[in-house]
Amino acid sequence: MVNIPRQTIVILIIMLIIGMAIGYGIGFQYAGVREITLTSPVTYTTTLTFTTNILTTPSVKGLKVAAIYVTPLEEPWNTALHTALQWAVEKYGIEYKYVEKVSEADVESVMRSLIAAGYRVIFAHSWGYNEVTRKIAQEYPDVFFLQGSGPADVVWPSNVLVYDYYIQDAAFIAGVIAGLLTKTNVIGVVSAYPVEDVNILVNAFIAGARYINPNIKPIVTYIESWFDPVKGREAAAAQIAAGADFIYAERFGVFEACIDALKSGKTVYAFGNIVNQNNLAPDVVLGSVVWDLRSFVEYVITNYVVGKLEGGKIVMWGMKEGWATFIWNDKLKSQLPTDILQRVYGIELMIIKGEIEVPVYRDWDPKRWGI
Repeated sequence: MVNIPRQTIVILIIMLIIGMAIGYGIGFQYAGVREITLTSPVTYTTTLTFTTNILTTPSVKGLKVAAIYVTPLEEPWNTALHTALQWAVEKYGIEYKYVEKVSEADVESVMRSLIAAGYRVIFAHSWGYNEVTRKIAQEYPDVFFLQGSGPADVVWPSNVLVYDYYIQDAAFIAGVIAGLLTKTNVIGVVSAYPVEDVNILVNAFIAGARYINPNIKPIVTYIESWFDPVKGREAAAAQIAAGADFIYAERFGVFEACIDALKSGKTVYAFGNIVNQNNLAPDVVLGSVVWDLRSFVEYVITNYVVGKLEGGKIVMWGMKEGWATFIWNDKLKSQLPTDILQRVYGIELMIIKGEIEVPVYRDWDPKRWGI
């Protein structure tokens, strides 16, 4: 890394914003942590406000960090965190261990084993773990827990920080794109369960489509599973049969249904979710709603080692913090008119600047959308 004067950084940021506003042929991606040396503290803003000076932070090398996953690593929700923690291994030298496919019945024993093995930062990466996390956190105040989604109406211990895939900004953008490009005015969402974190994305996608196209008719299917590609495929096929030509693949299985449609002569586009899934089906995935956790993992470990990591709250970062981003499939993007891209980029920039506030609806009420 090199030292860059603050004035230069300001100029570069201004140039970046201008470039995003006019550079229609350039991918509009915010994912990633800028690797520059600053001469003043970096302030991360969530529902809380913390300050971490990366220059003076003690080394986190060797910090024992663990993650517990309820489903296989291949599930995008898991991949997002796993990728970020692997990045932290390479950048900071943390010691990272993970345990996958851990049921809610087994998570307590897994947590206790990790604590006994010396892990002091533990990611409990499932909503279903939240009760156990609260229980164990009270028993081990010297261990810090990161709870991957959980209810907003409970009291969280001071050594538990709740995070979730608040990527509704990017889901809204996907909806805008669908609303602009649909030929049928019918769009679909294939999702898991009607729980808070999922509902936020479903509603944001529809809100984005309605923002640009008030005639949009949404079809929403909850498959009642976190990981069932067969059900996801069947749900998407039913939506396609009902006229949907854009589908938000909140769960696996949608891409296969879109490919089936393409083989039969019908063009239906999908949006990937949580991780960049564009290469999984490049002929039908127009882009992905991405959750980039590198900045959050960096925030956690650098604040933890100086004793400034505070819990009892829910982190709600967005597009402007690099937490959420929409990543285009360049192959399909190149086929779109520049005026369409211009409108999308303009709305994206308005979200970053706070001129558009994406609604956060935690419930699923079909009547809200006239369904």
